[in-house]
Amino acid sequence: MRRLFDRVTLVACALFVISCAVAYGGLFSHAYPGDVETYAKYGRALVEHGRIPYRDFYDEYPPGSVGIFALPALIWNAHYVLTFKLLMTGCGIGFVVCAAWIVRRLGLSPFRLAPVVLAPVCIGPVFLNRYDPLPAFVTSLALVALLLARDRKSGALLGIGTAVKLFPIVVLPLAARRVHSTVAAGKAYIVAGAVLTLPFVVLAPGGVRFSLWTQLKRHLQIESLGASILLAGSKLGIHHEGWIEGKPGSIDLGGATADVVGVLGSVLAVALVVLVAWVFWHGPDDDARLVTAWAAAIVAFTAFGKILSPQYLTWLVPLVPLAAGRKGRNAAILFLAVLSLTQFEYIVDKQGLEKQNWAVWVLLVRNVGLVAIFFLLLAQLRDVRPRSGRSDDSVLVD
Repeated sequence: MRRLFDRVTLVACALFVISCAVAYGGLFSHAYPGDVETYAKYGRALVEHGRIPYRDFYDEYPPGSVGIFALPALIWNAHYVLTFKLLMTGCGIGFVVCAAWIVRRLGLSPFRLAPVVLAPVCIGPVFLNRYDPLPAFVTSLALVALLLARDRKSGALLGIGTAVKLFPIVVLPLAARRVHSTVAAGKAYIVAGAVLTLPFVVLAPGGVRFSLWTQLKRHLQIESLGASILLAGSKLGIHHEGWIEGKPGSIDLGGATADVVGVLGSVLAVALVVLVAWVFWHGPDDDARLVTAWAAAIVAFTAFGKILSPQYLTWLVPLVPLAAGRKGRNAAILFLAVLSLTQFEYIVDKQGLEKQNWAVWVLLVRNVGLVAIFFLLLAQLRDVRPRSGRSDDSVLVD
């Protein structure tokens, strides 16, 4: 990876760190520590008391996440939250570097990096106070490795990402087309995932199974696309929707209608991931289409499923702004607005969705924006017209 740290990359990294520093709930803010308090409880239980996750206590997260929860307790236990935020900042710098490299490789405008650099400010506390920057970085790095024809490295990175947060599994059909040896990449994927997962499966098979089952059977989460449609109908008096306390620590919509919508949303998300893979396989295998398909598959999984926690948008930060063509550029601009609406709904009135006030409409607009982003990416992926050497972004930098 020649010229890994050119001027644009260095400036983008510096601006990203500043964004992390000044963001509400960022490096120097104690606002909304959120899930970090749970991470600290899990990490300290392992480091200080030798208690094994899934066996000695319930852990709601995938087994690959155990290490990142324990690491701050090992490095600087007295300042666990700050240490964790610094680690997530490091992961963010990592995917900024990956994004800048892809921008240069595809000949895109450096302005495409704006949503990546501004993400901590736009998303707010859930950016650094969740561990999602780690799988976002690993998935972005796997894409870079694939673009460089490093099949085993890409497979191993995707295995790590799947063990940490599950969602990278949706890009496997895309990677399968690009790799030269599916056997070698597949072995790397399995071995890397097994290293992080198998120890806990061996020590606590029932605990791991229960944790995964608890996630799979969750109700329709209140910030999901399906929930926002039902809440809008409730606001208009078409029907009534009430919220319930779901597991693990989730705010969901209850009732038969919400359950059906949740199932349909999950089926639709899988179907759209398959559609993205089908469109990609039935067109040219070039770098721009691979990056666009990579982003589109993860957007489909994120936007249409029954769970859409605000931190899930972090998965999209290093990918959506890099999609090819004019439609990709429009998706990047729209994505910046989507990120900002997420913080607005989350911070201004965090109980607004339960109370079904104005926050319902903000959430609906945010989720419609995500749907629009997906279809922009899909339309760009279907556009296989011959391209000139001039980038569709060139107007931004001329």
